[in-house]
Amino acid sequence: MKPLAYGEKNLKALNIYEMEKFNTHIVFIASIFILSLFFLNSILHEGAILDNIHYINDLTFLSYNTKESLKNNELPLWTPYFYAGHSMLAIPESYMFDLNFLFIYLFRNIYLAMNLALILYFFLAGIGIYILVYNLAANKKAAFISAIIYMFNGFMHSFIIHGHINVLEGYALLPFVFLFVYKALKSKMWIFYSILAGICFALQILSGSMIFFFYTALLVFFYMAFSLIGKSFASRLIKAGFIGIVIVVVALGVAAIKLLPVLEFTKLSNRAVNVSFEEFLGHPVNLKEIARILVTDIGYADTSAAVGIIGMILLICSFLNYKKKIIAFSLILVVFSLLFASGTFVADIMYKIPGFDKQRHIERALMLFAFAASILIAYGFIILSEKLRKYTAYLKYENLFFAGIVFLILLELLFLQDIPKGIKVTEPDEIKLLDYISKDNSMLRTINLAQKDIIGSAGYNYYAQKGISEVKGGGGIWVNDYVAFVGIAQQSLNSKMLSVLNVKYIVSDKMLEADNLSLVGKFNECRECPVGNAFGPYLFKNERFLPRYHVVPNAILVVGSNLQVKQLIYNLMFLNWEPKNAVMIEGTNINDYSVDFLEKFKIIFLLRDSVDQNGIGKLREYVNKGGTIVPDILNGKNSISDEEITAMFSKIAGSYKEINISEYSNNKVALNLDGETGWLVLAERFAYFPGWSAKINGRDVKVLNSDNVISSLYLDGEKGTLTFEYKPDSYRRGKLASSLAVVAIAIYLGRLIYKKKIKSGDQLED
Repeated sequence: MKPLAYGEKNLKALNIYEMEKFNTHIVFIASIFILSLFFLNSILHEGAILDNIHYINDLTFLSYNTKESLKNNELPLWTPYFYAGHSMLAIPESYMFDLNFLFIYLFRNIYLAMNLALILYFFLAGIGIYILVYNLAANKKAAFISAIIYMFNGFMHSFIIHGHINVLEGYALLPFVFLFVYKALKSKMWIFYSILAGICFALQILSGSMIFFFYTALLVFFYMAFSLIGKSFASRLIKAGFIGIVIVVVALGVAAIKLLPVLEFTKLSNRAVNVSFEEFLGHPVNLKEIARILVTDIGYADTSAAVGIIGMILLICSFLNYKKKIIAFSLILVVFSLLFASGTFVADIMYKIPGFDKQRHIERALMLFAFAASILIAYGFIILSEKLRKYTAYLKYENLFFAGIVFLILLELLFLQDIPKGIKVTEPDEIKLLDYISKDNSMLRTINLAQKDIIGSAGYNYYAQKGISEVKGGGGIWVNDYVAFVGIAQQSLNSKMLSVLNVKYIVSDKMLEADNLSLVGKFNECRECPVGNAFGPYLFKNERFLPRYHVVPNAILVVGSNLQVKQLIYNLMFLNWEPKNAVMIEGTNINDYSVDFLEKFKIIFLLRDSVDQNGIGKLREYVNKGGTIVPDILNGKNSISDEEITAMFSKIAGSYKEINISEYSNNKVALNLDGETGWLVLAERFAYFPGWSAKINGRDVKVLNSDNVISSLYLDGEKGTLTFEYKPDSYRRGKLASSLAVVAIAIYLGRLIYKKKIKSGDQLED
């Protein structure tokens, strides 16, 4: 056998050493994984899901839309299944790319994907803090204790595990972000670690964890500022500045594919303006309950971040080495977290910071305590162990002491706590009312009146799986004008307004008495079910139901300011306007339209400041060709009564014609045209969202806002295919930016690996 060269001997010895060093971590890593399985054992069997309304309703809904879109090799940019159609990608809390997405892609089973993602993100939270603390303190036992604290503290029990999976995803990624920032500040390979930190930030955005993205960014900013303390301030500042630039560029670049659509949609939504300070505060923690919040939360119902009695003792022990920078920083973070979460002057300051002014519930700031406490407790264990090493008896029973510490922490934070419960998956077929609706071949929507609020769990998670759209929705972001329309329709039970939204069936938990609503029947109910509203049990039919896509012979143009136009259209809906033969188009000013366009309308309603001297000529020409203006300003009238409007509407004749659908998916709709002339009414919200385009045989067609909530366009006898497609410019720009960022990172990492291989080869030759 040929003897090994000197360099080869050293390399082999190094490999053996590194392998042995790694093997010592396996026991702890395996223990973290076993604890994860134990904690979440209730979802390990088939047909189970976490008993959490966010998983049962929101995550199931999002996952189903993802699964359906992946069948068409596309992303769920839009969903037709709630809010009568709504942007999906642009919802900040919706994941785009994460483990759940990956598992849906691999297995096409949404419940399996959700459960696997939950377990692995929980495991990653423990592994992340374990790796971080080991890098900080080089002590595996301390790192393991830190992992236990981070995984099972009161914040996990009271908030994380009860929230949406995006909350856990952001929490799990936090230690990795901090680790790479720490490495970047300490290492010569600062670009490499800055890129990794930026990627983790981007993953928080892509997973929908916007809540914790801002807290993570705040944590990183504080740590980078704290790291400037010491000698060589100027050089530290320059390096920290470059690290920050790289992190920001990478994070925003990689996440641009989601971030840009989110920013665009936010401007249209209820989040266009800052939340009120009261909403921002939410439910601040009460410092009078400090022991419950920080030490033990057994039997405590409010938000907590308790680390247990043993954990708090170890945390206090860390004070003995308060001069160590990471300990000093963590102590400052603990104080800041408590002052923020309790609504003190710190909350007043944070409310003025962009991003946080759109956040709610400052008690979430306790995540910073959970993170800092996990680090402090690790150092507290190290300090206590060093003190006890003076005693011979301790050296003999050191491992037993460590095991006892771990057991006592787990006893209080895990075994004496209520672990997450699983629940049997409710299949859509179990909802008999829904089973009945699904046999109706119409393209239709439902409205669930058993769900009293417009925003909430109206059963759309089950209805979507049957291809049925609901006009209500959930989540924390919506369009105010649309929600107002649905609220009026629900309150008044106006069958015309419901027909505008393509509502054929009304689900209710009680008997209803309203014109044009007929009882279909009473079906099974399940009051103990998490989304019991989905069961009804009463089902009613809207006798004035209109197809999703139909052509009407008449149109009414209402011109004026946006608010005035909407108010008048609402008023007309409660008169004798009939949606089956006329659509109301929302206009602006007469000067914005040509006479040819105006001629397409039966009636034009003129509101204040909607016409000036330049528009009078257009109106005269319009009237001369048979049009009607209201009020008739050409003959000196400035108003019109409801009775006159009623008489006018009674003369509008004709009825609708349904249009056939040739393709219908999340992001695309195609209709067959056969020479129809008139106004195509779409019971869709396409006109209200930038990104929807309409083409007839490839030719662009303008889609207009109509009936305060849906869309319309004019058909002029064309034959062929009318296609609607959702591809927002913000998504296209974001996709390009993200692609360029990923390519640039890949090139950098490839070059880095190549240089390492060349360098390694040179060392072997030497």
